[in-house]
Amino acid sequence: MSETAAPPPEERPPTRLGAVSSALRRYVRANPVAVCAAVLVIAAAAATGSLWNEDALVWGAGPLATFGSGRWWTLLTALVVPDSSIDAASSVLLALTVLAYAERLLGSRRTAVLMFVIGFSGLLVGIGLHAAAWTVTDLRPVVAAEVPVLDPTTAIAGAVMAGTAFAPTLWRRRVRLIGFALLGMFALYAGDADSWYRLSAAVIGLLVGAVLARGRERRSWHRSSTRETRTLLALLVAVVGSGPIVALVSGGGRGPLSLVVEAYTQYDDEILSQCGSVASSVCDEQIALLMTRGAGPALLAIVPLVLLLVAAWGLRQGRRSAWVLATVVLLASAVLPIVSLLDGRLRIDPWVDGSGAEYVLWALASIVLPLVLAAALYVARARFPVRATRRAARTVAVALVVAFIVCASTLFVVEAVGRRAFDREVSVLDLVGLTLRRFLPPAFAHPGGGGAFPHGGPALFAYQWIGVLFWAIVVAAILWLYRRARRPDAGDEAHYRELLRRGSDTLGFLGTWEGNRHWYSDDRECAVAYRLVGDVALAVADPLAPEGRRPEALRAFTDYCVEHDWTPAFYSIHSDTLDDLAALGWRHVSVGVETVMDLPGLTFAGKTWQKVRQPLTRAEREGYTAVWSRWNELTVAQASQVVAIDEEWVADRALPEMGFTLGSLDELRDRDVRLLLAVGPDDRIEAVTSWMPSWTDGEITGWTLDFMRRRTDGQNGMMEFLIAKAALELQQEGAVVLSLSGAPLADDPDEEADDDPALLRALLRWLAEVLEPAYGFASLFRFKGKFRPRYRPLALAYRDPLELPAIGAAVGRAYLPDASRREMVALARTAWEGRR
Repeated sequence: MSETAAPPPEERPPTRLGAVSSALRRYVRANPVAVCAAVLVIAAAAATGSLWNEDALVWGAGPLATFGSGRWWTLLTALVVPDSSIDAASSVLLALTVLAYAERLLGSRRTAVLMFVIGFSGLLVGIGLHAAAWTVTDLRPVVAAEVPVLDPTTAIAGAVMAGTAFAPTLWRRRVRLIGFALLGMFALYAGDADSWYRLSAAVIGLLVGAVLARGRERRSWHRSSTRETRTLLALLVAVVGSGPIVALVSGGGRGPLSLVVEAYTQYDDEILSQCGSVASSVCDEQIALLMTRGAGPALLAIVPLVLLLVAAWGLRQGRRSAWVLATVVLLASAVLPIVSLLDGRLRIDPWVDGSGAEYVLWALASIVLPLVLAAALYVARARFPVRATRRAARTVAVALVVAFIVCASTLFVVEAVGRRAFDREVSVLDLVGLTLRRFLPPAFAHPGGGGAFPHGGPALFAYQWIGVLFWAIVVAAILWLYRRARRPDAGDEAHYRELLRRGSDTLGFLGTWEGNRHWYSDDRECAVAYRLVGDVALAVADPLAPEGRRPEALRAFTDYCVEHDWTPAFYSIHSDTLDDLAALGWRHVSVGVETVMDLPGLTFAGKTWQKVRQPLTRAEREGYTAVWSRWNELTVAQASQVVAIDEEWVADRALPEMGFTLGSLDELRDRDVRLLLAVGPDDRIEAVTSWMPSWTDGEITGWTLDFMRRRTDGQNGMMEFLIAKAALELQQEGAVVLSLSGAPLADDPDEEADDDPALLRALLRWLAEVLEPAYGFASLFRFKGKFRPRYRPLALAYRDPLELPAIGAAVGRAYLPDASRREMVALARTAWEGRR
């Protein structure tokens, strides 16, 4: 007994710790260079003390440290020794992620060589540019004095950019856009030498990768220019918005564009230091700014930057409200320095003490850059057509007006009651001006400082935080507005049926079901039926298109989805459509198998058909008949019986009735759908099936099984009886194809199992296991195998692996739109316990 109860050690299922250990071993074998780089960084940091934040600059590289002091070996140590524990952690993280990805593209040996060569070259070029810039007097104010550079990410950036040349177009574009946006932001705003050396290595890596990949065949890949434009402009706006914040966090920054940060600071350190010995009105202004400095005013100061980041998020989604927000903030940011110069509040004396270049860069950052970006947004305004609903827009407008009135009234009353807390006597007009200014960032309200301010109490608290509260409400309202986009019209269903009759595949009729929308080409000759679940557009079955125009329809529908900021996915498509999408660079995963019977020559003769012939013969012998009908032709008694059979079936399920590609009673009412009933000798309906038509050149040439229900206490074999009768009688009517429909989430028995499924495939398999106890998909698929069908794989096609979680959730919600979270959790727990 004990031997059978306890399997031998080699047969025991792996533990969770064993599974993790096995995954780590596979990772190390696949990415030895990335792992070695991470280990080397940690070891170097521990050996030099930088891991404990000790000074390790003696190992750093720079014009003076490397060439002036003759420490040539720093060109190597600077690539492996981090300057702090934070730098060490970020370097290890990048090595184990993006560098590991580059290693899979380049190969381990080539990755190791490129890390050394490109990292070394990047340091040399960066040091050369650093030394050259320092020799130009006008550039000295914006070139940091030398601090030796310690940065392992320099070599990583170079190798990764070289590896992008071998990446698929999607990831090549994504890594390059995001990578250079981040590198450029740090270089232009923070401006430390590390950033410029890292950027130099990345540019060299890009060039080296282009040379290595020369002559390599590029796989074509379609991506809408609308999406590219949105992504690029969103990145630029995000860089402009986050760049000054980066410069502020890094201590003001020394990059060419870091001078724009002066517009967001609240006081001048240099003037405050002079005020220690000399008193003046300027000192009073600066001390006032210093006393009112705090978390509230600091947050208020960066409101324009936060608004730009919020706008960038909406621009990526094609939101018109984001376009308006970004344009207004950029224009205001450009006008502010001009107004400040004209009224004398901003005093810059160019070309004195070598500050000419500094003044030019300040003008570039403060005026020209926002204007150019605003102009680019204006030119591309048609790329942002996604508008909020009128109701949502009105709600936001009213909410913001009410919020402003409430906040302004509260501030005015608190300041009026607390007049004694002010540093001077203030009139009602002064309080009104003060109230209005506290809703604007300091740079926009009064860059030069000055004005009355409270010294303490509730007046000071309101002075600091009321404006912040209002802008927090504004940001929340904008984000809420993004999620209230107008939905386009669902399309003309009657025209979709006309195109179906021209010619359609076996599953095309699914596009007529309630809940589906319809897209048409400009000439209305092509159509796609889709189910909109959140922001995912699940196209149902193959598109309807004339001969040779299917690729055109696929591209146009994809552009339509991108325009409305939807994630397109094609669900339950056959191999022909899948081939066209694969040519456009789409990926796919199997989501089921369609079972098809070819009717010409079908006789059910021979031993192989015995499992079908026996139920058919027995049912006919016992007096059962197969009756064709349509829902509107049923008598009241017959319709009541069909409804009762369906309700009995649904009552046995742990979840609500499924939808999407699985029909219910609602779909039976369609006038084009035929019903085949199994009627007993006593006129009692024992089972019911429904059949959807498919056309070729205007003639019905096929029927597809959809609805299947039988009485739980009825005789076995009723479904075999109905399907067999349907095949024989439809064959006589001239049909050539009888589809038993798709088996959702089933695997093709003629195909080898996928040992390493994609994320979505793994999710769908889990969903199949969860739903199996309630719906029996696997047993249904085995049942259809009795009819010796031809198997047609069904696939889900998608463009971007990062969209898989959203697509997987949309598929689950499409099948179970009415299931509650409690029902799903209970069913998942049941499935998990069954697996254990």
